Amino acid sequence: MLPECRQEEYLFSVPKFDVASSDVESFMDELRCFHDEYRDCFHRSETRENVLHYMVGQFSKLERKSIEPIVLAVEDAKVCTMQRAVSGTH
Repeated sequence: MLPECRQEEYLFSVPKFDVASSDVESFMDELRCFHDEYRDCFHRSETRENVLHYMVGQFSKLERKSIEPIVLAVEDAKVCTMQRAVSGTH
């Protein structure tokens, strides 16, 4: 049984809106600043960089946003090290 908020009479469409390149041209700088706020949470620079690569991948146009497609699309990313960084087993 679905919760009440997911039943058919409560569904609504997501409004569409246009986003121009100029609307998000500084996005990567903002993402890096956000990531930098958590710099002290990472003991190793490799882990820190892999988490940034993962975040970049999550905001990309990739159809599948699991680790392997992200690694293939993001320069200098590696599957094993990104998996460890994201899973917290570093």
